[in-house]
Amino acid sequence: MVYDGDALSVTLPTTEGSVGILAQHSNLIMAVIPGTIEYVPYGKAAQEAGLSGRQTIIVSDGLLKVENGEVMILVDTAERPEDIDEARARRAEEQAREDLKHANTNRDQAMVEAELSRALSRIKGATKKHRLK
Repeated sequence: MVYDGDALSVTLPTTEGSVGILAQHSNLIMAVIPGTIEYVPYGKAAQEAGLSGRQTIIVSDGLLKVENGEVMILVDTAERPEDIDEARARRAEEQAREDLKHANTNRDQAMVEAELSRALSRIKGATKKHRLK
């Protein structure tokens, strides 16, 4: 669990492109792809967590569900930029690029491409971390 509370807005990457969610958004279910989720928390939960302003989370693939004003995002991994080990992410990228050369089936290729996409998202998030300092 990264955050459980009210938010003014949520923006996240999906298979249909970047999706922004505000209050009163219609119900939907979509696939989330590796990338960056940005949200603006507010209210008691945000205050208790010491959060203010736009927050960034780097995520892997998963699902988005919006139902009756509630947003639930379920992903395999979620990391704050400051928690990403950039060197490790770069090694994962190199390994995924090497594995891609040897992927024999469509399934293997899809799995390796997902690993590569996650590594690239983590590197981008780690780079953003440096800009925020």
